Amino acid sequence: MAEGRETWMPDAGDGGSARYPLGPTMIMILQGRSLERRVEDSLKGIGLSLRRLGLLGHLRRDPGMSFSALARRAGIKVQSLHPIIDALISDGYVATVGSGGQGRAAVIELTDRGVKVLERATQLIADYDHEVFAEDEWKDLGTALTRLGEALWRERMASSDGVTAPTAAPVAGRPSRG
Repeated sequence: MAEGRETWMPDAGDGGSARYPLGPTMIMILQGRSLERRVEDSLKGIGLSLRRLGLLGHLRRDPGMSFSALARRAGIKVQSLHPIIDALISDGYVATVGSGGQGRAAVIELTDRGVKVLERATQLIADYDHEVFAEDEWKDLGTALTRLGEALWRERMASSDGVTAPTAAPVAGRPSRG
């Protein structure tokens, strides 16, 4: 344990909870697994998975990506990406453009059907969010998770550049550990 750090953050969550006598990180991990299973089950109903949804989302944000660029973005090997893209092509969600010959990489683009299934998946997840969270809870959680995501992103970027990451500003309501 790092010197000066508490083993429990008493202002985060409910330290007296019999069900969750853990810190926020473990609660997020445990609940994240449960949420992931529920979302995966919902996505199966429309022929998607979280992996496929992520790939479609990358293609929406950055149309016309090459196989290698999409694999890098998704954090998988190109060899693992090919069968997934083949299935997405079979389902009519994506299409390849270009032959990939003469040193040019074929690019992958969403089809109209892919855009529609992505919109449907986004709506399924939004509906689930509204079922699970009250509006104020959703705003607070969204703010906290966005800040966490930004801090973790800065750490990843800093570690890939070989420099130390700047510290994130303290989350509202939580004292700085600095």
